[in-house]
Amino acid sequence: MVLTKHMLRYHREALKGAKILELGAGGGLVGLAVALGCELQQTPLYLTDQDEMFELMGKNTELNNLQHKVKPMVLNWGGPLAQEVIDFKPNVILAADCVYFEPAFPLLLETLINLLSLEPSAAVYFCFKKRRRADMQFLKKAQKAFQVTEIFDDDRATFSREGLFLYTFTSKKPRTNGNRE
Repeated sequence: MVLTKHMLRYHREALKGAKILELGAGGGLVGLAVALGCELQQTPLYLTDQDEMFELMGKNTELNNLQHKVKPMVLNWGGPLAQEVIDFKPNVILAADCVYFEPAFPLLLETLINLLSLEPSAAVYFCFKKRRRADMQFLKKAQKAFQVTEIFDDDRATFSREGLFLYTFTSKKPRTNGNRE
């Protein structure tokens, strides 16, 4: 709920015109709440996860009467992006609680790199609960690949006590010498 609350409180207006994809959506809570809380002009909002979650994402989309705004889709981390996603070029990627299985970290990172490469101005809003020391290792790897910024909002004190962290990941800006900063 931390990511949902943040997006609707601080980004509601910007989300109206955004091309949104939720990564690792599970049942789709974050994406569905954003679709319900915003007057989306760029549709669909994509809910993505592994094949095992596809039916649940679809059912929750129907229960919330959002079939006209939301599209569930299978997206396996580390695999190729669907042509539909490539053509869509999401500029807002939502990822809540995707850091839970250490062997999947490289696959998640690869998928984030691929998604951000589609749209240079895209941003990933990334929320996770620190459960193990390895979870922070993912963040260190993300810092090598992206510009990572911790989000400090009005609820930070509350969610940080719960071990929850909220970040944005964006593409690193090219330096004048051609390298990425």
